[in-house]
Amino acid sequence: MLSAIRGTLGSFVVLTLLGLLIASFALWGIPDLFSNTGGRAVVTIGDQEIDVVEFDRAYGQRLRQMEAQFGQVIDREQAAAIGIPQQVLQQLVSERSFNMHAKELGLRGSNRQVVTTIHEVEAFEGFDGRFDRTAYENQLAQAGVTPGEFETSLRNDLMRRQLVEALVAAKPAPDALAKSLFRYRNESRKATILSVSAQEVGTVDLPTEDELRAAFDVEKGRFMTPAYKVVAVAEISPASVAKPDEVTDEELEEGYAARLAEFQTPELRDVDLVSFGVNDKELAETFVSRIEAGEPFDTVLSDMTDFQPDEIALGDMSHSDIEQDYNTKVADAVFALTEPGLSAPAQSVFGWHIFRVRSITEPVNRPLDQVANILRQEIAEEKALDAVYDVSVEAEEMLARGAGLQEIATNLQLVFEQATVSREGLLQTGGVVQGAISRHLSDVWALEIDEPVMLEPTDDGGFTLMDVTDEIPPQQRPFIEVQDQLRENLIAERQLAKAGEKAEELAQSLRSGEPIATLAETAGADLLETDWITRSGIGRSNQVAPIVGRLMFQMPVGDVAVERAASGDGYVVVRLDDKKPGNPQTDAAEYEALLDSLSTAMLNDALVQYESALRKDYGVEVNTNLLQQVINPQGAL
Repeated sequence: MLSAIRGTLGSFVVLTLLGLLIASFALWGIPDLFSNTGGRAVVTIGDQEIDVVEFDRAYGQRLRQMEAQFGQVIDREQAAAIGIPQQVLQQLVSERSFNMHAKELGLRGSNRQVVTTIHEVEAFEGFDGRFDRTAYENQLAQAGVTPGEFETSLRNDLMRRQLVEALVAAKPAPDALAKSLFRYRNESRKATILSVSAQEVGTVDLPTEDELRAAFDVEKGRFMTPAYKVVAVAEISPASVAKPDEVTDEELEEGYAARLAEFQTPELRDVDLVSFGVNDKELAETFVSRIEAGEPFDTVLSDMTDFQPDEIALGDMSHSDIEQDYNTKVADAVFALTEPGLSAPAQSVFGWHIFRVRSITEPVNRPLDQVANILRQEIAEEKALDAVYDVSVEAEEMLARGAGLQEIATNLQLVFEQATVSREGLLQTGGVVQGAISRHLSDVWALEIDEPVMLEPTDDGGFTLMDVTDEIPPQQRPFIEVQDQLRENLIAERQLAKAGEKAEELAQSLRSGEPIATLAETAGADLLETDWITRSGIGRSNQVAPIVGRLMFQMPVGDVAVERAASGDGYVVVRLDDKKPGNPQTDAAEYEALLDSLSTAMLNDALVQYESALRKDYGVEVNTNLLQQVINPQGAL
């Protein structure tokens, strides 16, 4: 509701200043600590005060907003650690300073402005899309605010809005500044690029064994085995001990009856809903008549309602869903259709409704014989839960007596696996670990060798035992094992160096005036003529890599430069062919967006300075001791 109100209050700049003002209308409970505080002020601005009640109300509201945003409870200690109390205090001081100055200037929020703003809030509308007094009062009641309190606060907002909009109207960003910035940001350049791949430079000298060994001595640190741990995992699950053959036919039938909703689904209809007021039967009938006459649904919807097509979709609904939300007659009207189409208007206490059925999903009925095997296994696993629990108790008792993991697994007939494995799941003997160890690799690898055996429950009702019995630090891999990789590395380095030399030769020939197409054909290099690339488009263009794009905007027209290819396996020769500045006239919409953004930034700076001057003129004094009591009531007791 309160976020909808913000939508009626004008521009981004206004909202930047107002911040969470309207959201702070909601009232929250006040701790007993403040029951006898009287009018003690947390902060004084000129001759006005913000007392503990007002501050704690705004502080509580901010915490509720954060909890809703992040989906978790945030206590006062956590909020204080990240500076939320100070933010709330600054917000209140800003609001009060602008209120005081607006009143001095004779600004007021009129009754007409208050009424108009309230009537524009969607949360206060009824089913007919018009302002509804009952909805208005209900929404305020849910927020803990009376209409009088809400309207007084809204009147202050509107007054402050007039002051801020006077600054907004100034449009402080001059055209000269905006145009210069636009020409720079939207400057476009195009280039011709030769690509020299290291894989296509021909043969290079093969490294000798001495060169390989010298490289090995330099790069030994790169050729180490990973750290390994000798880990053991034992597990048991209901599925591993379940005995489906022991499930009786009687148990199977009882299980099927209990899970009937899983195997039988009612007929569903994918529907859209268009609603009119309780007294608008004729409008509903006209809506249907126009569509039946051949007018497009979306056209009629736009003409007769304030809804967009994506706002009326309800999705799949059963007869009982519609009956529960509306009534039986409405549900019958929808399900009377034998194919997708438009229902006849039907009335509920909420108004007149027309449903558009987009598609029909037939009911599903899976008899017992189709699901017997799956159901038998599930029942067997449920029955096995008690047995698994008993085994876990025995395992804990054996651990307490000092039994090892393998002994426990053998005695209790658990699945047991042991392997020497790296953090990444690589086996010391080669290959990748599988099975139980793979499922619990991160947990078991987090254990240290001197830690006791860990017993952890699993999501399926089973449990897992994990242990680390040894650790093997990284070891130096022998030369003979890595010589092939060393040889490949040295060959790749020589090919890359040769590609760099070839690229420099091509660049020099290009600077000497030789045609670039001829050079590309002779050298067997790939040739690319780019389209216009803007400075702001570097990194977003698929034509050239960001490193090449940045290079293009560092070069004068006609210059030639060599750069390492973004892939690392070659070089590129870049010749800048042309450039042109951004044109505010041909890109008018983009220029206006930049002008608005620049104006907003400058206005925000002006507002900050304006507020700073108000604080200096009025004088702001904070009662830090009282503020700490509000922030941390327990610490103040």
